[in-house]
Amino acid sequence: MAAAFIPVLPGLDHIVKWGIELTQFQYVVLMKRPKESATGSGLLAPFETEVWLLILISLIAVGPIIYGIMLLRHKLCGHESVVYPIPSCVWFVYGALMKQGSSLNPDTDSARLIFATWWIFIMILTSFYTANLTAFLTLSKFTLPIKRLEDIADNEYRWIASEGSAVEYIVKVDNDLEPLKQSMFEGNGQFMEINIDEIQTILNYISSGTLLLHNKNWLNFLMLHIERSITDDKERCRYVLTTDPYLTRSMSFVYPKYSILPPLFNEIMLSYMESGIVKHLQTKDLPEAVICPLNLGSKERQLRNSDLYTTYAVVVCGFSMAAAVFTLELLSTRTGWFVAAEFAVDGRRHHGHSAVQSEISAFGRPSKSVYPFSHRDNVNAASATRFAFDGAQSGRGFAAVDNTCYNIAGGGGGGSGGAMNIAAKVSPSLLLFNGKSLPRFQY
Repeated sequence: MAAAFIPVLPGLDHIVKWGIELTQFQYVVLMKRPKESATGSGLLAPFETEVWLLILISLIAVGPIIYGIMLLRHKLCGHESVVYPIPSCVWFVYGALMKQGSSLNPDTDSARLIFATWWIFIMILTSFYTANLTAFLTLSKFTLPIKRLEDIADNEYRWIASEGSAVEYIVKVDNDLEPLKQSMFEGNGQFMEINIDEIQTILNYISSGTLLLHNKNWLNFLMLHIERSITDDKERCRYVLTTDPYLTRSMSFVYPKYSILPPLFNEIMLSYMESGIVKHLQTKDLPEAVICPLNLGSKERQLRNSDLYTTYAVVVCGFSMAAAVFTLELLSTRTGWFVAAEFAVDGRRHHGHSAVQSEISAFGRPSKSVYPFSHRDNVNAASATRFAFDGAQSGRGFAAVDNTCYNIAGGGGGGSGGAMNIAAKVSPSLLLFNGKSLPRFQY
């Protein structure tokens, strides 16, 4: 007979006979206390990664969806509704997220409902984010990077366990701890003789980042011995136990296969268990308070520089993108590549007979380039641009547009006005004739 708390192990029923269940042991991990919580850094902590990805997808997709619905309504229900361009719709989506106003004023009920729906979604989302961020920065709940057994294997933690323990038997014989078996085959785990009196040897392993796997009751005694051996208060509670057990096993007495003792002892041990004597014997040498709890609560959490890393990243990315766009604007202004590209695309689209190329063939290229990112520069360039065409000096000339001859008659001299008869399919830019500006052509 073995009069001890022995875990009930599978696959041994043909060799021994188990007594009644006396208690349950939970197997946890003893590890070095991390300096940072596993919850994440400040600004990203309120939401999980999946939530952030869905928010990013919604920001990218909602703008084109709004534009598509307005365009579909415009084509199916009439041409009196306003269709905002895609950049304006995308800017509305981003501005609503930042709780900024918008100059867009949809004139149809369907578009208004879409806008209102997005506003409601943003209001709920920002409320949840603000509340969770406040709770994270003030409550400071500390979490460990190990919550499941798979975390040990996936993150390739090194671990040790007692040789001849229930953990070794289950890893090598049973399939309940399959991730540990895979980790052991990869060389990250080993079983060795561990004595609770050899505290310094155990601390050397744990201080190097190695995990110790054992039952919670035994690890509590180990933690008690460690804390009693420390004299410097700054060195206390450097180690911590995980809260969630990775294995639970029943404890009982074990007898020979055909022993007559179980009927004699089971009734007595049952009374001990029901009266709480067994539990008292387990914890009589342990303090009632938790040894080195997960949340020490010794001081309030202060905002650290690591909590603002996301803010720094946003600022750096924003200024970098602004610098890149500024460089693009500068190149387009200096070289005129944007205008040349537009002329080439327009020519391929209309097979060389576009309105833009017709104006160029008739009046010549503008003296200034078009600025693709500045409406004000475009207006100023158009106001200062002169087009050269035949007959400008003689007061009477002809301009060919789309293979059509147009007669332009003007006053000869002295600044007197003249008559002008133009039948144009296209609208050229502002013309300057004899020092006087002519009105814009109407379609």
